[in-house]
Amino acid sequence: AGVFHDAVLQGACAPTAEAMAIRILSTLTLFAAASQLCDAFVAPAGPVVPGVASRPNGYFLKAETVPVKAKTSQSFVGAAGSLALVAVGAALARRALTQRRLRLAGKEIPRNKELAYALMCAVFGIGKTTAFKICVDCGLDPHKTVSTLSEEEELRLAEEMGKYTLENPLRRMYKANCTTLLEIKHRRGIRMSKGLPVRWQRSKTNNRNARKLNPFRV
Repeated sequence: AGVFHDAVLQGACAPTAEAMAIRILSTLTLFAAASQLCDAFVAPAGPVVPGVASRPNGYFLKAETVPVKAKTSQSFVGAAGSLALVAVGAALARRALTQRRLRLAGKEIPRNKELAYALMCAVFGIGKTTAFKICVDCGLDPHKTVSTLSEEEELRLAEEMGKYTLENPLRRMYKANCTTLLEIKHRRGIRMSKGLPVRWQRSKTNNRNARKLNPFRV
């Protein structure tokens, strides 16, 4: 734990949840070791007798205070161990949730985002309106984190998204529509082939995107 803690502090390992848990565990271990060292320094070497116990380094300590110090140290060590176990358990549970993948429409859905926003970011053809509509039709909270979805909710979401044209089929549909415009000699198709904007924008300047993208659409 100490070696891993040093590696995390030096930047050799990414500060993941497990790394943070190990850092907490190693820090608490160091505190417990320091507390035990203080106990060894304060506790008398011989048997505890009532009255005053002499120390080899010249100072005196009442014998009645030694058991209280030892009891306090033991309780601190127990609390530190319990806190470290809780931190490690929480990190492992969080890792198990984030490791389970969710693929919809052939795309990996990010598990650390809200459901509606994750669909908008990951799937081509889903915008804000469609994302919220899908969540409402499935009976899911659009602001629910993807990692907290159950398997039954994931199946409902996949079934609802199967009703839409998304990703590569949608791209092929767009390509076919643009090709049809050129075949019938429509104004939009002709201007696309020339790399000009098609929605009545100015073409003397500010048409860089149209010059770059429109020829490939037909």
